[in-house]
Amino acid sequence: MKSKANLSLGYAGPEWDKKSQDRNNPNFWKYGVANLIFLDLTKDRKKIIDIGCGTGGSTLFLAEHAQLDQIIGIDPVKSMIEVAKQHALSRSLNLKADFVICDGRHLPFKQSCFDALVSRGDAFVFLVPQKAALLEFKRVMRKGAVLVLEIDNVQWTPGKIISCGLEKLNNGAIAYSIEYFDAKRNHFKVFYILNPQSAIFKKICKNEEFVQTGRLKRRFPLKKIRKETIEIRRSVVTHWPSIDETKTLFSKAGFTNIEIFGDGLLMRLLLEGEQKVTKAMKEQPELFFEIERKFVRFVDPKKAYTMILKASVR
Repeated sequence: MKSKANLSLGYAGPEWDKKSQDRNNPNFWKYGVANLIFLDLTKDRKKIIDIGCGTGGSTLFLAEHAQLDQIIGIDPVKSMIEVAKQHALSRSLNLKADFVICDGRHLPFKQSCFDALVSRGDAFVFLVPQKAALLEFKRVMRKGAVLVLEIDNVQWTPGKIISCGLEKLNNGAIAYSIEYFDAKRNHFKVFYILNPQSAIFKKICKNEEFVQTGRLKRRFPLKKIRKETIEIRRSVVTHWPSIDETKTLFSKAGFTNIEIFGDGLLMRLLLEGEQKVTKAMKEQPELFFEIERKFVRFVDPKKAYTMILKASVR
């Protein structure tokens, strides 16, 4: 049995693009709110960088609605950038929006290029060590520039398994995956790649839910899974800082005017399955975004699903 570490098995561009635009996916809702908050907090900024832009959702939203001259979206996943460029062309935004394949910890830009930096979708938690990432952010930002980040405020219990189940990977393999969250707030995922000749593999290929979604939450004894595994992979480790740790990280990196807001007040109703509210939200998502946008400055971030951080460069 082979074992590999630090492999990223995330979404490909087209798959992620489809999920992020699906009204049944929580990301559709939190990203819609984040776009409006980014617009509010980066007013009058002319050159903006979007860290972890994915398929260009926020990059293109700001290119279309903000009074900016240029926005550059960066992401390490080639297929994400390819989809983002296609969207920019189809919406005639390619003169304002550019996209670059790179890691947020190693930006290919000169010092003091941007007067705003935005990042949504928890991109920051992948940039380990985060101290180094923040110094790189600060390097490319001008004096007085504003930074706005959206990060999930995870409430997982340290030291326990978060979830487990079967899923189909991008290369067609089927894996039994287990997610862990340790006492230091590090999150990682272990994939047990199943032998195509194994009993579990053959059985799952006939499961209607798995065939349709590529995922199935079901617990199996790990001892049994190991017997049917041909390879073990470990995903890239992410670190989810607490609110207090986040403030400390940014302060030590030299950022000032640090504010953290709570987001996701109405998201709770969606996730908890309030059917009437969910139906109304899906019929009028723009109204939901506006209501959530107005709540942001009044929600206790320690009790919110998501935190929005705003900071400035000295």
